[in-house]
Amino acid sequence: MLRRSLFLGAIATIAPACGDVASQRDVKCGAQPVEVLPNGSFDNPTPPWIQEPVTPALLCGTPRITPFNGAQAGCLGGTDGTTQTLSQTIPLPAGAKTIKLSGQICIATVDTLQFDVVDGATTVASLGKRTNQQGVANCVFTAFELSAPASSDPVMATLRIRSTLDANMPTSFYLDALSLTVGCTP
Repeated sequence: MLRRSLFLGAIATIAPACGDVASQRDVKCGAQPVEVLPNGSFDNPTPPWIQEPVTPALLCGTPRITPFNGAQAGCLGGTDGTTQTLSQTIPLPAGAKTIKLSGQICIATVDTLQFDVVDGATTVASLGKRTNQQGVANCVFTAFELSAPASSDPVMATLRIRSTLDANMPTSFYLDALSLTVGCTP
């Protein structure tokens, strides 16, 4: 059975200052969840999205696709037998309890897409699957929302979006208008 997977996760990056017991936080929790993802529409050069591999470019726009908003979108897949990653460092508030990713997605395939929150090789939460079993030849963006409890709250973490493709059939995943919010109440 062909499987296409997109792994999404917040990977802890430990970055406390030497001898600093309580590191400063760039964001703080309040009564409402706080947005922590800058450049969720992929259009600004800063902060940059880290692309692995760099070629082919994992940011694209017209004529390949028409992004949901702006000039660019995250464009993963299309080259089977490869793993592609888009990532961006994000600040987390002390006391983070929940993480929610929402945005627009287009899956140009008839296969399944798996979303997970991971800490290194450990799955923290399996958020679910998206499928395009109805199949469309052209990219049509639809809204999505995924959430999971946070298992820790490091000062900085990494949002990682990863497509892993088998070697048989091309599949493309397009993402735009992403929002990543963190809440401090369960």
